[in-house]
Amino acid sequence: MAILVGVIRFVGSIKGIRNFKKLHDPNIYASEKGFISKNLYKTSPKFKNNRLSNNEFGGCALAVKGIRKGLIHVIHEMVDAAFTARLMKFTRALSLKDIENEKGKRSLPFSANRSWMRSIVFNTKHKAIDSAMHDLRCSHADSRTASTIEVNGLNMKMTSSPSGATHYRLMSHMSIVSDYFYSETLQKYAPTNPLDELSAFAYSDLAEFGKEFTAQIHVAFPEETVLGEDCTVIHCVAIEFMEPNGSGRFRTIYGSQLAMMDVF
Repeated sequence: MAILVGVIRFVGSIKGIRNFKKLHDPNIYASEKGFISKNLYKTSPKFKNNRLSNNEFGGCALAVKGIRKGLIHVIHEMVDAAFTARLMKFTRALSLKDIENEKGKRSLPFSANRSWMRSIVFNTKHKAIDSAMHDLRCSHADSRTASTIEVNGLNMKMTSSPSGATHYRLMSHMSIVSDYFYSETLQKYAPTNPLDELSAFAYSDLAEFGKEFTAQIHVAFPEETVLGEDCTVIHCVAIEFMEPNGSGRFRTIYGSQLAMMDVF
């Protein structure tokens, strides 16, 4: 595919040539207009590999959507613009690890790659949360339905906070992602466990900048929750920055940060 490198710029298309841009990509791409028919794509042997790859990409997209839904309480502000793209790349690489199923129907075994999932980065620009991680320890119950973050003498400096913030609080967040498989009955990808996307979270008390903060943050799924081996729990921690809002109250301000705590 051609890439426009000169100073010529135009909108739309010129005869048989069209130009377009991709998200987070500064290049301008050029290609010929016109595509194959839908029927030809679905039936021609020439496009078999394309059909199989697209089927798996659809499964990856569904799994990514499920992960995002599980993180709905933190995802709007605390992840960067490229988070979904990184997650999609990770999920696609995960599908290629499946050597048991045929191409086009390869599964997404998150439960078999939990240690690898710990490398997922929510936001490449978050530095304050990274500096706080050495004062945080986490543990979880054998059932994996509850976890505790222990905060030991955390001393956050105001230089690491957004302008106007005088206090902060920590948020412990757990969400479930199920393994995904290709369902012959549904003729599409689906989660193996109905607990997919379930989440739970809890907050610490308010802490003041420049003072040591020690606390325990407990969070748990509903009591009746029973996790199968095909369920993976993503445990993350967030810092929410607060400013005075009159009458001794505080409100959250923009700049909250998120980091991976554990995957189990």
